[in-house]
Amino acid sequence: MRYKIIVPGRPVVKKRPRLGRNNNIYTPRKTKEYEELVGWKAREVIKEPLKGNVAVYITIYGGSRIQGDLDNYAKSILDGMNKIAYEDDKQICSLSIQRISDKEERVEIEIEEVS
Repeated sequence: MRYKIIVPGRPVVKKRPRLGRNNNIYTPRKTKEYEELVGWKAREVIKEPLKGNVAVYITIYGGSRIQGDLDNYAKSILDGMNKIAYEDDKQICSLSIQRISDKEERVEIEIEEVS
C-alpha cells in the first residue's frame, strides 16, 4: 500500500544542533516545530509505523524562496516521520526527492513498504 502525506506551508531545512546554556545541545525551534508538523500530518494518514523496508518519495513545491539543499529538507521531513510512519529511518532503502516551482508551498510525501 502506498500512503500520501501532504504537509502544507513552506518546508524547513534541518538546521544543525545548537549549543545552549550549560552546554545543552538542542534542535533549533523552527526545525523542531516543522518536524512536529510533519509527524502530525503523517499520523493522520499512517495509523501505525510500517515494519519492513520503505521507499520514500518527496516532492517539495515552492517559489524562489525554497533554495536550501535538498538533503537538508529530506532530513527534517524524514526525522519528523521517524517512529510514526516507520519505526526507524534505517528502514528507508530508497529515497527520491525533487523540487518543483509552484505558487502553493507544500511538501508531498509518498511512502510504501517494499520487499
